[in-house]
Amino acid sequence: MNEPQDDHDVDRFSADEVQDLLKGLSSQEEHQLLELLAQNGEWNHGPWLPAIAFQEEILEVANAHPHSRCAGIHQLCVLKGPVDPARLRTAWRKLQERHEALRTVFSGTGNQWRQKVTGRTSELAIRGAAIDERAMAETIGRHRAEGFDLAHGPLARAELVLGRENVHILALSWHHSVVDGYSLGVLWDDLCQAYNAPASVPQPLQQGEFTQRQSAYRSARTKEAALTIRSRYPKALERPATARPRPHNVDLGGITLSWDRDQRQALAARADEQSLTLYMLLLAAYRSALETADLLAHDAPVWSPMSGRTSSSLSRSVGLFMNLVPVFAPSEDSNAGEASIQALRQGCIEAFDRQDVPRNDLIELLPELPSASALFVLQNSSTGTSGLAGVQRTMPTPPGIPAAAPVLEFDSPVHGLFPVALSVEFTEEDSLAGVLEYDRSRIDIATAAGVAGHLSALLDKAAAGKFHW
Repeated sequence: MNEPQDDHDVDRFSADEVQDLLKGLSSQEEHQLLELLAQNGEWNHGPWLPAIAFQEEILEVANAHPHSRCAGIHQLCVLKGPVDPARLRTAWRKLQERHEALRTVFSGTGNQWRQKVTGRTSELAIRGAAIDERAMAETIGRHRAEGFDLAHGPLARAELVLGRENVHILALSWHHSVVDGYSLGVLWDDLCQAYNAPASVPQPLQQGEFTQRQSAYRSARTKEAALTIRSRYPKALERPATARPRPHNVDLGGITLSWDRDQRQALAARADEQSLTLYMLLLAAYRSALETADLLAHDAPVWSPMSGRTSSSLSRSVGLFMNLVPVFAPSEDSNAGEASIQALRQGCIEAFDRQDVPRNDLIELLPELPSASALFVLQNSSTGTSGLAGVQRTMPTPPGIPAAAPVLEFDSPVHGLFPVALSVEFTEEDSLAGVLEYDRSRIDIATAAGVAGHLSALLDKAAAGKFHW
């Protein structure tokens, strides 16, 4: 196929024509064409759009701290079986074509960020190496160090490391501004679909469409939520916490926690007996441990991320739809009985109903709201249920990252830092793994260890049926 001869030829191509042209080019020819397109203005499918509310926070932090975990989410998979590199490379490209978020670029600073979709995709990098822990550490370390170019993209990157005896590494990297935890499972399943049996499937709701929806209602929803919080939780607004400015290099401590499969099942059963979810039970124990150590005021909210997917139409969408919401769930003494259970449950239900209210908007209307009191995360998003045909996938924890991903860098406010966070996730063995993170400049190790010990003791009693909230 003849290549375009000059800039004017390129300018006349429609988006569909460019897609058809790319299919017939080699990777080198494609790269040359995309560079030419970039010189004549980004090829895009629409105008600049405002950023999603939580994107504004992530982008500002990532811009100021380009090597923080806000700037990149990295997954490492070990693949055992015959992988077809060419087939996987095609699937990777189709994945980016399917989800516009992976082809999005950004411009701006502060709360003035804008985004638009381009036609730019990344190529699956392929190399060979002996597959061992050293190769895994080197691969994930290189991806972290490389970073992303927000202005030009692409904001998704993949690398296949081919080893001997059908054992390989697949590294997937995304900028956090275009991918949240929920998206990771969707991306893996769609990648497998494109690899196993390419077929025409309905397009999901795109990130840009969500952006326009949110822009239309975010102001009204925030005012409504602010009025409700002010009238229902006035004491929570009397003692606002002072947020510590984000230092350039965050010094965080971490204490790992774990509960085996039997303990997890017992905790879930105790929660169900009291009409609670496991999330509510873990949150109650966490609040109690923090209050006992005087790290959380009785009426202060605990902030918690929620998916932000308030409609089933977003179930197969990729993007950063998540949001952090204040959970007003005061825990009482163990003898407080049903009243504390009802308060906890109601606070969590209200928070779930407010997950579409942007945190940064809410804090503007309620400046006295403690914006950095404590953070709690139950990471229960799927990492995907599909598999590459004939290939077994395992996901070892990337070197340097605890079993439950640290969240203080991800989810602290733009201009502050939570002093403490608890992150808990399900493991492949169906147990629970957790990390109690804390800011060393404000919490000493003895205090943090006391919180972790109190938390563990409460949950042990709850699992044994000897303690109730």
